[in-house]
Amino acid sequence: MVEKCPEHNAECGSPQHKEHLCYFVSQGFHLSNEQEYKWMVENPQYKCQHCRREARCETNLCKPVKL
Repeated sequence: MVEKCPEHNAECGSPQHKEHLCYFVSQGFHLSNEQEYKWMVENPQYKCQHCRREARCETNLCKPVKL
C-alpha cells in the first residue's frame, strides 16, 4: 500500500516555503530521504503554530515558536 502524503500549508507566504517540513512531507521527502528528515526533526527546538510539526531549526517551519 502506498502512503498518501498530507497537503502542505498552501497559505504560507514565505519565499522559503519549499524548505519547510510540511512541504517536504507533502512531496514524500520523509520517505525518500529518511535519514536527512530524521536529522531535521531530532532534538526539536521549535514547533509550527500551523501544522504542529516540530523541528530542530525554525527555518523548517511556517510559523515557528520556540519550545
